[in-house]
Amino acid sequence: MKQKSRFLAFLLALGLLASLAVTPAAAASLSELQSAVDTAQAELTDAQTALDNAKDAFDSAKAAVKDAEDAVDEANRAVGEKDTALENLKRRAEEATEEAERTELEAQIPAAETALEQAKTEAANKKAALDAVKNQVGLEEKQTAFELAEKTVEEKQKKLNDAKAALEEEKNNQANQNPPAVPTGSDLSWPSSVDFGKLGKGTTSDLTRTFTITNRTSYDMVLSASSVSGYTISGASGTLAANSSTTVTVRLDSTSKTGRYNGTLTVNASFVNGTGGYYPFTIAIYAEVVEAGYSLTVSPTTKDFGKLAEGYEEKTAKDAAVTVTLENKGASSVQMNGVKGNDHFTVTAVANEYITLKSGEKTDYKIAPKHGLAVGSYTDTITFRTQEGATVSFKATVVVEKKLAPLTVEPAALNFGTVEEGYTAPSYQTVTVKNNTDRAIILTQPSSYSYEISTLSQTALAAGGSATFSIRPRTGLPASQYGGVVEITGGGEKASLNVQFSVSRPAGPSSFNDVAAGSTFAADIAYVSQKGLMGGVGNGNFNPQAPITRGQLVTILYRLEGQPAVSGLGFSDVAAGSYCEKAVKWAAATGITNGGTDGLFKPNASITREQMATFLYRYNQHKGYFAMKLADLSTFPDASSIASYAKDAMSWANGSGLINGTGEGRLNPSGGATRGQAAAILHRYCVSIGQ
Repeated sequence: MKQKSRFLAFLLALGLLASLAVTPAAAASLSELQSAVDTAQAELTDAQTALDNAKDAFDSAKAAVKDAEDAVDEANRAVGEKDTALENLKRRAEEATEEAERTELEAQIPAAETALEQAKTEAANKKAALDAVKNQVGLEEKQTAFELAEKTVEEKQKKLNDAKAALEEEKNNQANQNPPAVPTGSDLSWPSSVDFGKLGKGTTSDLTRTFTITNRTSYDMVLSASSVSGYTISGASGTLAANSSTTVTVRLDSTSKTGRYNGTLTVNASFVNGTGGYYPFTIAIYAEVVEAGYSLTVSPTTKDFGKLAEGYEEKTAKDAAVTVTLENKGASSVQMNGVKGNDHFTVTAVANEYITLKSGEKTDYKIAPKHGLAVGSYTDTITFRTQEGATVSFKATVVVEKKLAPLTVEPAALNFGTVEEGYTAPSYQTVTVKNNTDRAIILTQPSSYSYEISTLSQTALAAGGSATFSIRPRTGLPASQYGGVVEITGGGEKASLNVQFSVSRPAGPSSFNDVAAGSTFAADIAYVSQKGLMGGVGNGNFNPQAPITRGQLVTILYRLEGQPAVSGLGFSDVAAGSYCEKAVKWAAATGITNGGTDGLFKPNASITREQMATFLYRYNQHKGYFAMKLADLSTFPDASSIASYAKDAMSWANGSGLINGTGEGRLNPSGGATRGQAAAILHRYCVSIGQ
């Protein structure tokens, strides 16, 4: 190598002598090498400036995309909250024991469903906005430019290192020094470790670390480095000139999987022209890939608290508490920000409700059933939230069992339905009487005027014992309501069996002056008038040919429903205190009517055939009578004129035999309906579907 360097210096010297003057060969060679170092240094500076600019552009694009992603996450969380609210509302309505409470809860369901759909639409809009931002900022192009700039810096750094090495080599060659046999630890400096810290899964940035190895001696060295699994190492092998340093670059190959990526880099150093071998030294490399962004886990994820007795004490609930542990599995810190969904359980932070968790840190919560829960089964999905939007859920279940009365009957209520006068005897139903005390009881035979009751299977009941009897309504009862209570007594205790039975009169001829016996709608008008669904118009008349209005029809359906309590807002064109005010509010709350596009109900407007079908269709859905036959309306020449909102309703009404074609074979969906036609349709509905 010394001979080659001297030969190059000699050639350069000859050229310089020929053109200018006589200059020593060594000086000319050193000048050329120094110029190469300066040029490489300038190129590295330019490349570093370009890298800084590319990094700024890349960071700005990432920030824009991150903001849009956060907006999408927030919208998705809103969807989850609206969905949970709707499910809780439906569940509470199903579990409600009071009719008024259930009606009020069911009235809130349409608004909750609308809120959920709005949240879903907002989430879709945010997702579209995210895609637009990605296209606009060109994140991938800026990332590619950034990585290319990084590579260019590495190449320029290597070029500079090589130029410096050549310069130092020539200096050492000219010095004509002989190195010691083997380097020692004091001849070199290097770091003990390289730590990447925690990186988010899938990240493609911040994957490079650098460090320097310095040759403290006046002799050139040769470095050779081992490979490290999972990493690419550059700059740790090659010649290290006297009194100079080399920059070593360590790059993590992939962040596609979570886990620890620890390794050891071994470097062997020997003197150029040394005679005693090499000196080895090691550098530990650490990295951990964790879930990207914000990520929480909870352990355990579920808990069944079993059964609690009705009226349990507060201490019993607290003693049942379970400890759950939350851990931040993400790359970023999170601040806890309360819980939601704990309707029937208490959630208490062991440390701090608003604690900040760094990556890998944990915190505990105590979860217990609330005191005073009524009899029933309760399942809560408890969601722990952070200020950054990360969530994790815990499912808790508990059953509160009813504390039994000393004497009980099963079932507690029987309903034998409604029959017409002249009915045949209904079938017997069996009732079980149970002694829930810790003593024997002698039962008294129950009796009732309206019901036939068989002899008790036994009257002497041991503690925990039971007896049975059968019951049915007597035959020949006149038209009336026969609801009441049958009492079973014994040993000073009492149990009550609620029974319901009614007898009605068959629909007979109408008593209205303008409805002749045997006329088209006579039987229908008699039925709806006796059911209390429709009345006369005054002076003993029914006026069957008069058009029926929208307000009159919802009033009829309101009567069919039993005229429940109403709440909520009506429509501005329905006067307070008017005959249909409560009916319209009820219809709006149950979704039977939404009013017109102008926000009005128009109670005095004549109802069309398709509007009547729609009101009945929605009422049928409200009652839960979902078994229906949908007709093919394509055979009617005017089927295409049905309004879009009424297509399914008209198909159902025709398929169910409620609304048939006109004499001309048309549906006439926008045509009006008379009071007589309405009576006929309601009669068919009550008898065939909604009785």
